[in-house]
Amino acid sequence: MQIKKASVQGFCFGVAITVKKAEEAIASREQVTTLGHVVHNPQMVESLASRGLQNAASVDEVDSGSLFVRAHGLPVDVYDKAQKKGLEIIDATCPMVTKIHVQAQKLKADGYKILVIGDPTHPEVKGTLSHVPGAWCIQKVEDVEKLPRSSRVGVVVQSTWSGVGFTEIVQALASKYYEVRAVNTICTDTHNRQSEALRLAADVEVMVVVGGKTSANTKHLAELSESHGARSYHIEGPDELQADWFAGVKVAGLMSGASTPGWLVDRVEARMEELAASA
Repeated sequence: MQIKKASVQGFCFGVAITVKKAEEAIASREQVTTLGHVVHNPQMVESLASRGLQNAASVDEVDSGSLFVRAHGLPVDVYDKAQKKGLEIIDATCPMVTKIHVQAQKLKADGYKILVIGDPTHPEVKGTLSHVPGAWCIQKVEDVEKLPRSSRVGVVVQSTWSGVGFTEIVQALASKYYEVRAVNTICTDTHNRQSEALRLAADVEVMVVVGGKTSANTKHLAELSESHGARSYHIEGPDELQADWFAGVKVAGLMSGASTPGWLVDRVEARMEELAASA
């Protein structure tokens, strides 16, 4: 069985920066706490925890030490609470996420009603919405008709958005509102991985996508591959692979989400080769 790997593998640059900052923080401080896992990857989460990184559900649970801000960023009110409690804030927000905050604030300052395309329950989107109070948030083109009236609408989009529906939503907004200014803030890495998923899906029978089950961008990669003809499996590690997935398969694809370390992809590839050899 031939294994075709996506050209984009391993951590995206934003996650790489975050992980490096987390490792430096726990090596130089006695108490470092993050709100939610630093990355959507169980192996890395376990590794950081074993070296001392603590996790809390709320800033209310953190009374001392340092608060580590992961790549998704945090809502403004959480920053304020942390500062009032005297916590050291180690900000590892991904530059692409910070860019969204800046773009949304600029649009608002220019008089636009802000619309965020994304999942309102996602930590990144929650943070973005906190920077532009009163902003709208939608996920599909059908939501446009439910929006209130406005003259000028400014649009930003979740950095890890799958891209599905973005153009259609903007077109629907342009038909409804007098002026629409849309900034495509989908991360370049996310875009490249999605393009790779479409390219590989056309050439393989089976696609293995490696990444945390809670990772939105990894889930989208598996969905894109499946929708474009490749039987797809979203796994977190090599132990989940099953021999019958590759029975009779001549070409399989392998790719990963933005929070997946390169060494884990290599282990999955090695296990795929073992299973194919024993089939």
